[in-house]
Amino acid sequence: MKILERYLAKQLIVPIIFCTFALIFLVFMADIFDYLDEMVKYKTPILQILLYYLILIPQTFVEIIPWASLLATIYVLTSLNYHNEITAMKVAGLEITSIIRPIIFIGFLLGILSFIMSDQIVPKASRKANEILKERIEKKRAKEKRGVYDNVTYYGGKDRLYYARAFNTKEQKLEDFIVLWLDSKKNVKKKTVAHEAVWTGNQWELHHATDYALEQKGEMRGEPVFQEIMVHPEIKETPEEFLQAVHEESAISYRDLKEYISKLKENGIKINTELVSLHHKLAYPWYSLVVMFLSVPFLAKTSTRRLIALNVLICLVIVFTFHISGAITLALGKAGKLFPIMSAWTANFLFGFGTFFFLERANE
Repeated sequence: MKILERYLAKQLIVPIIFCTFALIFLVFMADIFDYLDEMVKYKTPILQILLYYLILIPQTFVEIIPWASLLATIYVLTSLNYHNEITAMKVAGLEITSIIRPIIFIGFLLGILSFIMSDQIVPKASRKANEILKERIEKKRAKEKRGVYDNVTYYGGKDRLYYARAFNTKEQKLEDFIVLWLDSKKNVKKKTVAHEAVWTGNQWELHHATDYALEQKGEMRGEPVFQEIMVHPEIKETPEEFLQAVHEESAISYRDLKEYISKLKENGIKINTELVSLHHKLAYPWYSLVVMFLSVPFLAKTSTRRLIALNVLICLVIVFTFHISGAITLALGKAGKLFPIMSAWTANFLFGFGTFFFLERANE
């Protein structure tokens, strides 16, 4: 790495670290104020609170790193522009592609780090944090959240996959409920289908339920067992855990989600939402790279000091548009209006590759 590239990389890494810690601190402070009443009411031990937020650091890092990268890039480019360092680089004959090479390299490293953390660390940490939140802080406050959610899927551990066409949190009822029982090799050994599952307070009652024993190839073995009311003591997941599954796709790794989708697909279950989540797990880590790249045509352009603030504003508007576009395409994908891979990657490709057409203006 050349001296100039090392200098630019150092100028960028320090602000990224500072912005990351600052944003994590702000997120945690907002979260503490949100749960302060519960913490005081239930006398949550300080050590449990500290442990909860310590475990939350990886998940929070993954969520805020695009914004930390953006703020750091804005700071570095505006500072270089303000002190005419970018002008000096261009006078020396450097093209914008050479100047921003360290930015792209760091953005690429952040993408890899973000994916590794979200795939290997966040799922386990998220489950542990949710456990502490429910048992030590909220005391089952999730019961107060009411609503009906469609197409709920949940990975219940090593041997169970759940699907419900609808989840009524007010009545604590799962409609068109399906349970896939897995063996040690992840093959479906049994399938349970119920018209509905009702939570009685300590267990699920499956109404109009049928058990199907299956061979390794998916063929039915023996006669199905039908009962008007069926209870499986092994199904210990609570309504709060199913509710959490509605909001938390981060609690399962890419590999587990891929296996999950495969099993659901084999059993004829609609998997559009899960496919979108699967592709989003690959697309989201590159948000940092995209937003850093988006800022270059506006902030690496030689400008007067009066225009720097305007360029920062334009840059922020475009980045917000990028995030909004990503949210819209994800919603369209989950609604079945876009192919899953398109819904997850469209914003990245549209804004990322679209920036190439504006890079030349940064040479001005």
